[in-house]
Amino acid sequence: MASEYKSLLNFQGKVAIVTGAAQGLGAEFASALAQCGATVVLFDIEQASVEEVARRIGSSAQAISCDICDKQRVEQCVAEVIETHGQIDILVSNAGIHRRVDPLDFNEDDVEAIFAVNMKGCLSICGAVGRFMIERGSGSIVNVSALGGGLVGLGRSGCAYGMSKGGIVSLTRDLAAEWTKHGVRVNAVAPGWIRTPMTSALQNDAERASAVLQRVPAGRWGEPKDVARVVLFLASGASSYLSGHTIPVDGGALNTITIS
Repeated sequence: MASEYKSLLNFQGKVAIVTGAAQGLGAEFASALAQCGATVVLFDIEQASVEEVARRIGSSAQAISCDICDKQRVEQCVAEVIETHGQIDILVSNAGIHRRVDPLDFNEDDVEAIFAVNMKGCLSICGAVGRFMIERGSGSIVNVSALGGGLVGLGRSGCAYGMSKGGIVSLTRDLAAEWTKHGVRVNAVAPGWIRTPMTSALQNDAERASAVLQRVPAGRWGEPKDVARVVLFLASGASSYLSGHTIPVDGGALNTITIS
C-alpha cells in the first residue's frame, strides 16, 4: 500500500532561498535542502565564501551576493531568482550577526548593525519573497531566532542580540497571522548552543564550555545538522498544519535552564 508520508521530505522541483549561507547554519541548511532534492539559491554578503559553499553543494546550488541590509538589493536578488527559476517555494531567513552590547555603556553603531541585519534584513527578505508566495498561493518561510531571543535571558551583554532575535519570534507570529490564509506558512527555529563559527570563542573556552553543557540536558553541543533537520520539517509538507510557531532546538535547555 502506498504511503502518503514517504514523499514529505522530498523537495524535488522546489526552489529554496537560504540567507547567510556562506558558513555555519546557513551553509548546512542549504546543503540539507539540496540533499533532499531542492534547487537552492544561497544569499550572502561574502561573495567568495558563498560561491565556494555553492560549489561544494553542486549543480543544484546557485550563489548570489546580497547585502541583506539593502532592501533594494534584496528585492533585485529575489527578482533574479524568480526570473531564473520561475518560482520560490521555501525561504530560510538565517542571516544574522552577534555583537556584545553592555546595556549600561553601549556603542550605538553596534546596536544599529545588529538590528539592521537581524531584524530589518529578515523583514526585507520575508517581504520580497512573501509577496511572490502570496500571489502564487503557497510557500513556507522558516526564520532563525535564538534561544536567547525572548525565550530565555542569558545575560553576558547579549541584550541587543536577544532583542533582535526576540523580534524574529514576533515577526514570525505576525506574518503567520497575515499570510497563512494565503497558503504561506511562517515558522521559526530557535537554536541553543550549536557548534558554528559564531560560537567558536565559547567552544574554545574550557570553563565557559563546561558551564554550557551543565545547562543542556542532552549533555552535548548541538550540531548544525540538528537544526537543519528541524528546518527541513518546517519547510516540508510534514508541517502543513503548523504556522506561527518558534521551535527551540536546544537539547532540552529551555525547560531546565537556570540563570544565576
